[in-house]
Amino acid sequence: MAKRKPKAFPWVVQESCEGCADCVSACPPQCLSMWQTEHDGVMVPWMDSIADCTGCGKCELACTWAAISLTSYVDEAIARFTAAARVKRAQAAE
Repeated sequence: MAKRKPKAFPWVVQESCEGCADCVSACPPQCLSMWQTEHDGVMVPWMDSIADCTGCGKCELACTWAAISLTSYVDEAIARFTAAARVKRAQAAE
């Protein structure tokens, strides 16, 4: 049986993130991890395991800075995380 797409999906506002990783710790399926940004030493949460996200919202609830929230634009959020993962893999291969 194919997994259902969640009705909501995390959206990270990188500029609002303080890098505490509370959202990463709160994620039951452990879909999020901290990624290095283009600014040295600045980390933000990002989706590593898109297919495992259930859209439960625990990451959003854990964020005291409102830097991660759920969006109903699931396809757009998935596309954003997928594109970023491609760039990260390409940079790692260099």
